[in-house]
Amino acid sequence: MAHSEWDKNRELLAQGHITLCLPIEPVSLQASRRRKEVLISEIRKITDNWNFLLVGDVQIDIEWLIHEQKRYESDSSADVDNIVKPILDAISGPKGILVNDCQVQAISCRWIDWDSEEQQITVRIQMFSNDEWLLKQGLVFVHMGKGLCYPAIVEETGQEYTLMIIENLEQKLIIRENIMAKGASYYHAQQIMSVQRIFHISRVQEFHVIELAE
Repeated sequence: MAHSEWDKNRELLAQGHITLCLPIEPVSLQASRRRKEVLISEIRKITDNWNFLLVGDVQIDIEWLIHEQKRYESDSSADVDNIVKPILDAISGPKGILVNDCQVQAISCRWIDWDSEEQQITVRIQMFSNDEWLLKQGLVFVHMGKGLCYPAIVEETGQEYTLMIIENLEQKLIIRENIMAKGASYYHAQQIMSVQRIFHISRVQEFHVIELAE
């Protein structure tokens, strides 16, 4: 992958946050499948064009602009607490911006009245570290055993370096298990691990998952 792609994304994410602004109406968790698919399609028109995924934990802020009369005097608008999950589903996965919504450590959601018949959603994603992202191209998840998967980039060139990283992670997991087996706490043993978080295999089923032996 050309260095220009990495540099472009580093510049975009230098501030540690990214914002999606969508002139659409949010849908409730209880909405029909068709309405949810429309929302997902609209959001992924944006996120699918980004060539990277955030792979660390994040904080999300959702702001919904809606006319006060429609909000107060109609039963057609969704409850604030019910619009969150469809949005998280839309921004997660290979065509999203997150691997999985398990990365969301904190979330806020509110509606604000405005003098327009149209509605708008703004989704602000705050990274806890602006280095925790990877390119979508060549991204795989390596199953290290026991359901634990690490993201890795596999390219035609530099495969030996990827292998070295994976082997190093494997050794760290073994050492961590040995430390815990001797009575140390998870948090004490975890100090040996990479800063890159682990994903459970159940969270990455939409991605290319390879076994460590491969």
